[in-house]
Amino acid sequence: MKFVALSLIASASAFAPSAQLSRTSALNQHIGSGGMADTRNPEASVNEDPRKSISAAPSFEEYLKQRAAQDGAPAAAAPAAAAPVAAAPVAAAPAAATGTGGDVLSTLQSLQGPGEVWGADGIAVGKEESDLRGYDNFGKFFDLIQSTGVAAELQGAGPFTIFAPTDPAIASYETMRGPVDARVVKMHIVPGLISSADVSSADLTSLGGEKLTYRYAVRKNFVNDAIIGEKTFGPYSDYPIDVACSNGVIHGVGLCFAM
Repeated sequence: MKFVALSLIASASAFAPSAQLSRTSALNQHIGSGGMADTRNPEASVNEDPRKSISAAPSFEEYLKQRAAQDGAPAAAAPAAAAPVAAAPVAAAPAAATGTGGDVLSTLQSLQGPGEVWGADGIAVGKEESDLRGYDNFGKFFDLIQSTGVAAELQGAGPFTIFAPTDPAIASYETMRGPVDARVVKMHIVPGLISSADVSSADLTSLGGEKLTYRYAVRKNFVNDAIIGEKTFGPYSDYPIDVACSNGVIHGVGLCFAM
């Protein structure tokens, strides 16, 4: 019996996994800024093909818009290719983003914001998730500039750079933080003319004297955690940026700076 038992043990050990320890490849992976193992080289690289350049490759939202444009291109020649865009609800967006030639206040009052889709909420009311729900404009911020008295400081030649929060952004702040006062309004106004391309190197000291914080992450520019040049899903207009005015420029943002 002892011989049989030893034979069984020897046979079983032949099929047992080796006790030798091997170093897992996960231990050799780079730990990214988010604390997770990164499966690719996180260093920014530039390739003559932009699609292979980590720093230049389009974001997911940009990719969707590019794909939608490419899908519509074969339908007709170049002049006709613009027809679907003109027929879409966003046709007015480019015109609104160029400004009206007025000052920052009059332009802000009529500026069209980003187009928002219904998403999952549309199912209950018979809408497609990708159907246009409306535009997030800037009426609340315009009214706050007037009611807090900040409008008087914007009457001059400037120039002024306004990071204008959308109506939903203002509503979220009021729900979570309370009423918007003059200090919060002034946080969104920076003396000087700052284009979206110059945000990273500009002096971001607000009209109220507070220093705003710039950072670059996930291939996007942030000021006080608000994306500058944020893209929307679907074929509708994005957050307007570089809206030229007679005494400044306006960039739309989806988050209040004081959050």
